[in-house]
Amino acid sequence: MLMATSQSTPKRPVGVTIIAIIAAAGGLLSIFGGASRLAGMGTGPVVLAYIVIIFGILGLALGAGFYTGAKWAWMAGIIIYIISIGLGIAEIIYGGQVGLIGGIIRTIAGIVIPVYLTRLKPKSFFGKGSGSTGT
Repeated sequence: MLMATSQSTPKRPVGVTIIAIIAAAGGLLSIFGGASRLAGMGTGPVVLAYIVIIFGILGLALGAGFYTGAKWAWMAGIIIYIISIGLGIAEIIYGGQVGLIGGIIRTIAGIVIPVYLTRLKPKSFFGKGSGSTGT
């Protein structure tokens, strides 16, 4: 007779679901935004478009990792979103009108998401801490 393990996967916090959706949607928008610049339909440096596309691919991966609770997604999310603050500022300065909007959103996400991920419930969900209280 098989016995169920006493260790169960913690329930995904609503905030983690929200950032998973934000990361995936932001990834898609970044890929399309960078690709539109490369296709000549936008302004700004071409190198910035390539960087935005790379961050778009990372955003899609993070969205999947956040949603599934992959342990790597917690630290990768913190690092990538903190780095993305610099990209957001570059988009604001050099990205034209579309880059301005994307840069503001990216900069805000680069601050809010790492702060949220260090809360108790998200850390516990990703196996980085113990406890059942927090936001």
